[in-house]
Amino acid sequence: MQTYTLAIVDGVLFACLPDAGDLATAITEATAMSYGAGLSLDIVRGTVLTDTLRPGDEVVWRESSDSELLDAEGQRHRFAVIRHREQHRRAA
Repeated sequence: MQTYTLAIVDGVLFACLPDAGDLATAITEATAMSYGAGLSLDIVRGTVLTDTLRPGDEVVWRESSDSELLDAEGQRHRFAVIRHREQHRRAA
């Protein structure tokens, strides 16, 4: 499963790229066009892009009219989540 890194500031999604992508370049390009230097970005790694929420998913970002979540193939997704593995209890 491919995971993604998000860069967010003040409720604005600046970058969404595969975890192995060049985050520094993506941030530099986004900030040069939008705000300039000196931003305090929240970086969230290991997110899963999905259209369907599962029990235990922690929503990091929701697509809105102001931002699109695009995967490496250019496909849109509604949510970026941290997907926690479901905990199974052993029967006693």
